[in-house]
Amino acid sequence: MIGKALRLVFDSVAGQVIVLLVLSIVAMQGGLTAYFFLSNPRSVFSTSPGEKAGEIGAAAHILDTARPDERPRLMELMKDNLPSLAACVGPVPKEAAEIRFGPLPARLGRAAIARKVFDGRPSPGDELIGPLFLELSDGTCYRLELPEAEALRFFGPGMTMLGFLAITTIVLVSWAIVVIIGPLRRFEGAVERLRDMRSDVSVPEIGPRELRAAISAFNRMRARIGKLMAEKTTMLAAVSHDLRTPITRLRLRAEFIDDETIREPMLADLDHMAALAQVALVHLSGTDSPEPFDQIDLPSLLQTIADQFADLGHTVSYEGPSRLTACVRRRDILRAVTNLVDNAVRYGDQVVVSLKKLPGRRLAISVADNGPGIPAGEREHLLEPFVRGDSARGSVPNSGFGLGLTIARDVAEAHGGCILLADNAPRGLLATLEIEG
Repeated sequence: MIGKALRLVFDSVAGQVIVLLVLSIVAMQGGLTAYFFLSNPRSVFSTSPGEKAGEIGAAAHILDTARPDERPRLMELMKDNLPSLAACVGPVPKEAAEIRFGPLPARLGRAAIARKVFDGRPSPGDELIGPLFLELSDGTCYRLELPEAEALRFFGPGMTMLGFLAITTIVLVSWAIVVIIGPLRRFEGAVERLRDMRSDVSVPEIGPRELRAAISAFNRMRARIGKLMAEKTTMLAAVSHDLRTPITRLRLRAEFIDDETIREPMLADLDHMAALAQVALVHLSGTDSPEPFDQIDLPSLLQTIADQFADLGHTVSYEGPSRLTACVRRRDILRAVTNLVDNAVRYGDQVVVSLKKLPGRRLAISVADNGPGIPAGEREHLLEPFVRGDSARGSVPNSGFGLGLTIARDVAEAHGGCILLADNAPRGLLATLEIEG
């Protein structure tokens, strides 16, 4: 029963913290008490001047009433209280003055006279510091070597106390970091390394009970998310596979169109459809885009996007430099900007695509519309997958942020940048894709 209770205590973070505090207090108190008792057993109890004067007075009365031949034996018995008591060797120094202040004269009474050599004018308490001479009533002289004042006498042990406390604290805190905080940090590092939620890699369930429960819950959540992602990826892969046949048939039929102005755009759209299916599959699978980075002319790409939407009857224009080469993934940038423009033409009748060069190697691709805009409090939320606005833009028929802004954000982050949503003056939304070029 006791063993089970101890296991429950040591198996929880709270129990280990309580044990740590108890061990700290016990170790500190035990160490300090042992030090004082072992170094000077009486220093803990006889520290006041009155008590010390009483001990000296009692010893003087005992020696004064005893016969001279009994005094050596009595002095041996007094060694525990007055270890420095000894018979004088030679006469009392002439400069030794009789002590007439403090508690010592009253304790001595007529049994003895206390004399001491003072350096300058004496102060209360000086009579109990350093060498002290006792003259008994029969003229016998005894010498005592009294210790320093208590504050000074305990300065060394006080510093030892602080050092012992510091060492104990460091050792116990280090133990807490290794035993308690260590598993938490390993858990955090393992979570950061698990980027592919569909993998079979689990976080080791080690540490206190609460931490093991959290790791177990995380592993179960990771498994559920992995299963959902696998099912979604399988479904999308099936759709992508099934789309190949109709896309191929449409491409073959488009090849027989004699009018080149119709045939070439149709073939380009079919290629774009095939690329979109592949990119969507890559996006939902959580892996990096297979397309390599390459040097492309961004103004030409952005102008092509604007022309494609203009051909469909939308008012979309490009503003910016006529030539600007950047190292990007062409299809990813094409898809991200297309999503932003498609979103803009749903809510505004005038859309401007612009390109600006920022300090360093950064570039800003902006898409501005004159629609109702998005409230500042909803912008971050609308970057999440399958989220549609509840304000003016969300109330437009056939509105669908869906994955558009999410994919644009992922493309920006894959290019070392981000997506920013802001107000467009005087009205509308300004979506900016900042990337490293």
